[in-house]
Amino acid sequence: MLGLVLVLLLASLASAHEGPPYPVIVDEPHGPWLLTVWADPDVGRGTFWVQLEEDGSHRAPADTVVHVSVMPADGRLDPVTVLADPEAWGSGQKHVAYVDFPTREFWTAHFVLDSASTGEHAESVVNIEVTPPGYGTIDLLIYSWPFVAIGALWIHAIRKRTRMLAAERLEQEEAAAADAAASHDG
Repeated sequence: MLGLVLVLLLASLASAHEGPPYPVIVDEPHGPWLLTVWADPDVGRGTFWVQLEEDGSHRAPADTVVHVSVMPADGRLDPVTVLADPEAWGSGQKHVAYVDFPTREFWTAHFVLDSASTGEHAESVVNIEVTPPGYGTIDLLIYSWPFVAIGALWIHAIRKRTRMLAAERLEQEEAAAADAAASHDG
C-alpha cells in the first residue's frame, strides 16, 4: 500500500518524456542515405543517435560527416552545432551527438549530412520537446516496486504452501502411526 501511495505521489512529477530514446526520424531518404534518428533530449545533456543505411540503390558514403544543430523553437538563442562522433554499427553507419540543453522547452534539431568524396549534402529538421532527466536511483525504486511486490507475494505463497504440505504430511504420519499402533495392539 505504501508503494502505491509513493508511486501516486511521484507520478505527478513525471514529465512528457522520461525513459529510453525514441525515434524522431525513421527511414527518411536523403540522396545516398536512408536516415533514422533516435533522441533522448533531456535537460542538461541530450543525446542523438543518427543512423545511416543504404537506401537500396545507393551505398552511404563512408566519409559521411554529421552535424547536429539545436536551438529553441522560439529562436531566442543562437543555434549550437556539434559534430556527431561515428561508431561502428551493422551494415550502415551510426553517429552519436551529445548536446547541452539548458532549459525544458521545445527545440528545433537540424541534422546536416555531408560527404566530401561524393559531394552529397542533405538536411533534415525536426522539433523536439526537451524534458527533465529521470530521477536517478529513485527511478529504480519507482519502476521496480511492482516486480518486488509480485516476488514477495510469490515467496509468501510458496512458504504458506510448504507449511500446509508439511502439516498434511505430519497428519498422515501421525495417522499412519496410530493405525500401526492400533493394528499392533489388536
